[in-house]
Amino acid sequence: MLDITDKLRCCGCTSCANVCANGAIKMLPDEEGFLYPVVDKNLCNNCGLCNNVCPVENKPLQSEEEKKSYVTRAKNENVLMDSTSGGFVTPLITYVLERNGIICAAAYDENFKVKHIIIEKDWKADDLANIRGSKYVQSDLGNCYKKIRKYLEEERTVCFVGTPCQVNGLKSFLRKSYTRLITVDLVCHGTPSPKLWEKYLNYQREKYSPQIKKISFRNKTYGYHSGTMKISFANRKPYFGSARVDLMLKCFFSEIASRPICYQCPFKTLDRCSDFTIYDCWHASDLVDGLKDDDKGFTNVIVQSKKGEDILDLIKDKYDIYSVETKKAIKLDGIMVLNSAVPHPLRSQFYIALDKYDMKEIVQKFVPIKINDYIIERLKVIIYHMGIYRAIVKIAKK
Repeated sequence: MLDITDKLRCCGCTSCANVCANGAIKMLPDEEGFLYPVVDKNLCNNCGLCNNVCPVENKPLQSEEEKKSYVTRAKNENVLMDSTSGGFVTPLITYVLERNGIICAAAYDENFKVKHIIIEKDWKADDLANIRGSKYVQSDLGNCYKKIRKYLEEERTVCFVGTPCQVNGLKSFLRKSYTRLITVDLVCHGTPSPKLWEKYLNYQREKYSPQIKKISFRNKTYGYHSGTMKISFANRKPYFGSARVDLMLKCFFSEIASRPICYQCPFKTLDRCSDFTIYDCWHASDLVDGLKDDDKGFTNVIVQSKKGEDILDLIKDKYDIYSVETKKAIKLDGIMVLNSAVPHPLRSQFYIALDKYDMKEIVQKFVPIKINDYIIERLKVIIYHMGIYRAIVKIAKK
């Protein structure tokens, strides 16, 4: 029987809940808002499957093939500008969908909670747009793993996109290799709780408008190198806020809000069980001779398998793509490929106090935004509208 006594040993992947034939395991939020498995002892028959599919205790075999790395960018300008970095995922999932395949990836529901959804036939461009872009919240996987297994047994191609722990959870749950499964893992800092995200959304609804239409965690408002939270509303101008002043981004980048295991992530390795590992490319011009950084964004891609290499070869015409040295790319941009974030010293107190204060109060108490931050943010907006922002950025880089 599964018994989570140490939260550093649970990534919340749901493999245990998905594998339980008796429905004895439910994923329930703890006091911080993170989902953990809770066992109904009256329904449990002690089969041990939940322990056997835990990716933290039983990590799937990693690829032993030679790694190839690329700097990539989607050629479709609309996809590129709507993506967090270089838009790698959209051409891949479009390729799968156009061949009657299945996509499973994180998206917003009607209330802007972050959940993994299934996309298959009758898909629309809006479905792909909902998947596109970073979401710095732990996604609820629900029963996606069981659905994916069903599709694979029907010999449908499935592409799963998620954090490394979610990809490992899926592979552990399946307990066998499927040639029709394509997996993409996203290198991440960590995942804040859905409870914190809901608190942030409520703050934005109360301050601006209850009718949110679209959210982008890292909108290219001022270019790729200056990602901005953008929230579009039905009846007012959009909200913009950089990591300097936005309350959610401030919590995320201060390393005060992630799940406990994220600070000791067991999946921070170069060799992974996925087909593709992707992460931000901030130094494209340093990795590729003669490549100009126009601040629209690139994606670093590590191809982890022969399957991944074959698929990339089939869709390479959808990208600007450049072969690069894996070690050099990781040295310049991939510190989080191999390293976990260091937790903020007040991380535990932060979540204890979460219910006592409103969103702005708790940020000001633990990771305060200073008056200079607001001044810089305001000046940035003014300079941008004057049309000289990019010129100043270029001068600052020299």
